[in-house]
Amino acid sequence: MTPIETIQRDPAFPRLKAMVIAATGLAYYADKDAAFAERINRRLPFGRVTTAGGYLAALEAEGPGGAEYQGLINELTVGETFFFRYIEQFDALRAVAIPECLRRNQKTRLLRIWSAGCSIGPEAYTLEILLKQHFAEQLDGWQVHIVGTDINDAFLEQARRGVYGDWAVRGLSPETLDACFDRRDRMWSVKPKYRQWTSFMPFNLVEGAIPSYPHGIGLFDIILCRNVMIYFDEMTRHRLIGDLHKALSDGGWLVVGHAEAGQQLNELFTPVSVPGATLYRKQAELTPQPAPPPVRAWLPPVDPPRAAAPVPAKPAPRPAAVPAAAPPPVPPKAVVPATEQSSPLEVCLARIEANRLDPTAHYQLGLLEEELGVGDPVAAFKRALYLDSGFVLADYHLALAYWRRGRLGPAQRHFRNARDAMAGRPDDEPVAQGGGLTVRELCGMLDLWLSGEEA
Repeated sequence: MTPIETIQRDPAFPRLKAMVIAATGLAYYADKDAAFAERINRRLPFGRVTTAGGYLAALEAEGPGGAEYQGLINELTVGETFFFRYIEQFDALRAVAIPECLRRNQKTRLLRIWSAGCSIGPEAYTLEILLKQHFAEQLDGWQVHIVGTDINDAFLEQARRGVYGDWAVRGLSPETLDACFDRRDRMWSVKPKYRQWTSFMPFNLVEGAIPSYPHGIGLFDIILCRNVMIYFDEMTRHRLIGDLHKALSDGGWLVVGHAEAGQQLNELFTPVSVPGATLYRKQAELTPQPAPPPVRAWLPPVDPPRAAAPVPAKPAPRPAAVPAAAPPPVPPKAVVPATEQSSPLEVCLARIEANRLDPTAHYQLGLLEEELGVGDPVAAFKRALYLDSGFVLADYHLALAYWRRGRLGPAQRHFRNARDAMAGRPDDEPVAQGGGLTVRELCGMLDLWLSGEEA
């Protein structure tokens, strides 16, 4: 019998595994007995301890803060990461989230970002490189704090050193390597210039209180928690998403891994789509109003661009697949009178019932239907445009709706329509129904969708 098989057959093995998973959230190992036993085998013998039962007793006596417990965690956690990993998400931060944070925090001149589950640190340093290469002038005089946290103290020690092998910098251009790193023998050291705003500290996302203001965990403008929750069970994941929502400032942004999206994120956050990525924005709490309550302010999910001839300053109503005499009727739905207990969808339908010529109500209906996966959001956005042909965000979201349904031609047409409709507008002008989104920010999103296309 091999040592790993001996560990697996030890009567204490299931309890040892359950204890470690409960403390770390690493449900990834729940159905991987051999892999977990192999990690235990790396730690044995531990002093005079040579069995799983003896090792469990030693860990229980030492407690989660002990050196051996931490050593085992270091064996169990995954450290695969590299600079500018998932470049589309960093492009989205540069084009959308960071400019919005700079506008929103202009009075406080404070920007706080959390890299949760930072591993050996490339994600946190990438953020500082991104900020200093693209926003140095805007951030002059600001306080910027980027904190990276991880449960693995060995990872954090390497992160603080900021020295990496070729694998961590793979894919970076020679120009970026030269600008951001010093070559040390066969390693790459992050230049001091790109280490001024970034710090690292241990934090357990499963057991630590979030937010935890004494530890500086809270009131973040941006949180990145990517490829961390894939190792957690559903209960832990559900609680952590709620905690991350609490740790964000109103209007803050969350970035998760591509495989970590789900219904709970859509319930707590407003999804904002950009090419190759979706960001999640926390909306400010709404003050209760007398009935009928106001429709929740949704930041339009960023939608794909479109193709069309330039739209004049005051565009004439475009041809629509609806009767010219009146806007197309709202599809038959049971309209529920708006009350304080009504859902946002019911409130929106009641608003349309009260005034079928309100383009904003049809636009809000399209956003809700798209997010909830009900109704016909394409038709709702078309009705909004029929009633107001210059409604830029209706164009933009109609383009996204087409894009999500594989209709790339109409999507590109409406992306271009939205871009053309903003031609000549001041960069800082708010976009109608954009929740603070500016012309510059929306143009940046549209440029991503239209990049590589001929104008």
